[in-house]
Amino acid sequence: MFTLIFANGTLDSSPELAALLKQADLIIAADGGANHCTRLAVTPDILLGDLDSIDAHILAAYEHAGITIHRYPVQKDATDLELALDLAKEKGARTVWLAGALGGRWDMSLANLMLAANEKYQEQHIFLLAGNCFMHLLHPGKVHTINGAPGQKISVLPLKGDACGVTLRGFTYPLTEQTISFGSSRGVSNIMRENNATIHHTAGILLCILFAE
Repeated sequence: MFTLIFANGTLDSSPELAALLKQADLIIAADGGANHCTRLAVTPDILLGDLDSIDAHILAAYEHAGITIHRYPVQKDATDLELALDLAKEKGARTVWLAGALGGRWDMSLANLMLAANEKYQEQHIFLLAGNCFMHLLHPGKVHTINGAPGQKISVLPLKGDACGVTLRGFTYPLTEQTISFGSSRGVSNIMRENNATIHHTAGILLCILFAE
């Protein structure tokens, strides 16, 4: 199942977002993400959160329309986005796109990136839409295919300790069973050499950032 989650960060309309909306089987608005939905004329299937960031008029309209709403207390141990990701996992989502998860507050942006890399979501392929690029989280033990175009810039960064056994195929700078140390810049600014490239690694979690052509 393909799930699209709207969060409360920075989000602009784009052809990429329009394409995601056409593919989504389930749309979840995480609290203030509903403000983006209304601006983009999108009706989510579920509104979720403590509802302290959603515009009051939008909340009233959702209640009147009978949209499913999951309310949580303001004082809780998880962000609204984590609750939305947990719900998507519970409903069997395999592919999850996060829109509006970045931008605005630095702490929230970094927390959202680290949240997406949480091992409890290792069975979900999580992507983040981010302005002039998109990101996705790569867990070990799988061959990940990257769809792009020759010349596109791409970076691969370890998020949790060292990334071991990294093999890159279809890139200008390939690797074969190498280690990218946490905090190093070795994976920055590679280039797609083919339309489809592959990434495989045996340990660690990688953040893959593919820039627009």
